[in-house]
Amino acid sequence: MKVFLFLGSRRGLAVLNKFIALKADICGILCLIEDPHEEQYHPKVTAIANEHGIPLFYSNDVKSSDYASVLQQTKPDIAFAIGWRYLITKEAYSIPPKGTLIIHDSLLPTYRGFAPMNWAIINGEKTTGVTLFHIAEGVDCGPIVDQLATEISLQDTAKTVDEKIIKLYEDIIVNNLPKLTAGNVVATAQDESKATYTCKRTPEDGEINWQKSAFQIYNLIRGLTHPFPGAYTTLHGKRILIWSAELPAHKDNYVGNVPGRVIGKRDGMIEVLTGDGVLRLGRLQFNDEDEMDAMNITISVKDTFGK
Repeated sequence: MKVFLFLGSRRGLAVLNKFIALKADICGILCLIEDPHEEQYHPKVTAIANEHGIPLFYSNDVKSSDYASVLQQTKPDIAFAIGWRYLITKEAYSIPPKGTLIIHDSLLPTYRGFAPMNWAIINGEKTTGVTLFHIAEGVDCGPIVDQLATEISLQDTAKTVDEKIIKLYEDIIVNNLPKLTAGNVVATAQDESKATYTCKRTPEDGEINWQKSAFQIYNLIRGLTHPFPGAYTTLHGKRILIWSAELPAHKDNYVGNVPGRVIGKRDGMIEVLTGDGVLRLGRLQFNDEDEMDAMNITISVKDTFGK
């Protein structure tokens, strides 16, 4: 079975390596060229494609309107879009006789749309997963081939959940490629009554609102930490990225409360009041300086984050 891949991000690279390990017949790759500020994966995809003699196309050379001609040229039996961010037209995705499939970072039909893994952490979800499904004209609404779930613990961050998700990407390909090749897959329509959606996030959406609860802010910080842009606040007009935080084991009841006000340091962490409860900050980064442990930062109980 000839496979065509629309690839982007660390997920695309992981799936490409898995297809190579499975000795799949890859007839072509359309590779995403990342923006300059993003981590660059296309050189690694290029090296793998060149090593294995796989025809390679790039997103900055091939427009969405030309995808169909690329697929007609490479003649795949099936196509997969992994970490892809551009529209694949119906004219294009209808060409492979066994279909065009996508892997999405949620248990569809919930969390359709953008950054579903980050939103799940930010919203305090305890479970997420991945869905392998056939592309359709709507947003992440096509028939489901398979799903794999994973836990989100209270200690998980975007980094640790991202690692779990990438492993599920690899597993779902291993589990389903033989069945897709043999034509033994029965896809199931999504229940539209259970559909939920997420909007696109930008780095500016990571600003902390100290009026929210300590739990909500903690979820925002862990949902946006490395390898993502990070949650941030301001102090004395300077932007500060907050890369890690903790919820205190003991909850002090402050009846005199200014959200964002520093109340001191404990165990090497900066303790800050929120709209409900105290949050402990671990690693911070002032503007373009290096990251620092909170214990090394000079701060006063007169200081208020967010100002």
